[in-house]
Amino acid sequence: MSTSFATSRSSSVQRGRLITAARTTFTAHGYHGTTMDTVSAVADVTKPVLYRHFSTKSELYLAVILEYLDDVADRLRNAHDAATSDVDQVRHCVTVLFDLVESGPHSTSELVFGAGAVGDHTVESRIARALADFVDTLATHLHPHVNRSQRTRLLAAGLIGATLAAAHEWHRLRQPISRQAALDTLAAWYCSRLRDSGD
Repeated sequence: MSTSFATSRSSSVQRGRLITAARTTFTAHGYHGTTMDTVSAVADVTKPVLYRHFSTKSELYLAVILEYLDDVADRLRNAHDAATSDVDQVRHCVTVLFDLVESGPHSTSELVFGAGAVGDHTVESRIARALADFVDTLATHLHPHVNRSQRTRLLAAGLIGATLAAAHEWHRLRQPISRQAALDTLAAWYCSRLRDSGD
C-alpha cells in the first residue's frame, strides 16, 4: 500500500468520524445550537483537525445532510431491487421512510427534511437541490413505469411527509399497533389515493 493511498484512506476515515459526530450533535441540538467546539469534543479531535476537513459549520452541516440522503437513496435502490410488484414497491418505499424516524427524543429525519435557514445561501441552495433530487429518486421508485412529472414528484413529497408524521406518532403513542400493521396501513392509503386519482 502506497503512503499516499494510506494517507488518503486515513483522511477519509477521519472525515467519516467527524460527520458522524456532527450528525449526533446537530440532531440533538439543531444547527444553531451546535458549535464546532461541540463537534470536535464529540469526535474527540482538536478544532484544527476539524477545520482541516470543514472550513465552516454550514459546510459540515451540508456534509451531514448529503451523506444521510445518499444513504437513504441507497436503501431505496435496494428496496426497488427486492420489490415484486408496484404495490410491493410502495410498501418497500414506505418501510424505508418509516424506519428513518428513531424512537428517541431526537430524530435525524427532522433535521434533514425540516432543514431551515443556516445563513449561508450557497449551502442552503445545495441542500434544497439535494432534497429535490431525493424526491425525484423516490418518485422514480414509487412510479417506475410512469414518466416523471410534477404530479409524481408531488405524490412522492406527500408520501415523505405523511410517512414521517405517522412514524413519529407511532413512536409517541408507544407503538399502539404492530409495525407491520402501520406499514400496511400507510401503503394501502397511498395506493388507494392513486386509484382514486386514476394513476
